[in-house]
Amino acid sequence: MVGTRAYILDGPIGEIIEQQVRAIEDAITQVPDFAFDLAKALIESVCKTILEDLGRPAGEGSNLPTILKETLNSLSMVPPGHAQGAEARESIKNVINGLKTAVQGICELRTTYGLSSHGRDAFSARLGLRHAILAAQAADTIVSFLYRIHRDALMQTPGVRVYYEDHADFNDAFDRDNETIQVCDLGLVPSRVVFLADPVGYKDALNLYVAERDGTGDEPSDDTSGDATQEAQ
Repeated sequence: MVGTRAYILDGPIGEIIEQQVRAIEDAITQVPDFAFDLAKALIESVCKTILEDLGRPAGEGSNLPTILKETLNSLSMVPPGHAQGAEARESIKNVINGLKTAVQGICELRTTYGLSSHGRDAFSARLGLRHAILAAQAADTIVSFLYRIHRDALMQTPGVRVYYEDHADFNDAFDRDNETIQVCDLGLVPSRVVFLADPVGYKDALNLYVAERDGTGDEPSDDTSGDATQEAQ
């Protein structure tokens, strides 16, 4: 899970995803067909995390292909103002179709050969290590790509769920404008204190900073609609 470790576990991430990554790596060498279940779960967890960050939680009972489509529709795949945006979108659309096919394949492997998704005949045919590695590597490619695109966007425009580590420029500016908070012998960083004690106030100040930085003049919306709606159809 090289890509996942490089892009996802290197930033603010929930314990669930970290445990899923470790479980996949363990399953590859110990119980390979369990990797099919875990690969699907990892993709679903990352997609749901992205949607929650953007204030667009996945619908109750939605299957993974539907959740993936909602996630792709919420992400901007081409940088704003790209000189060849239309051509890039068409090329990326082809890649996205490949990702969707890969996810469908992982779902089918999980249903038919997964260890924990359904009860199975104790003597039913099983797949082995090479197939488990294929599923794990496909999941690794998919989630690291989606999450990196998502995180890059969040660093520019805050979502509904704000991560302190994403906004170093704002934190530095806030700390320059406010004195260090002294508690006994401890010097507390103002931006971190506000982030933990008053997350709404932190987000309001962050949104104002982003609006002034980008010259919009208005507080940006939490709606971070991407340009992938047509790509994901």
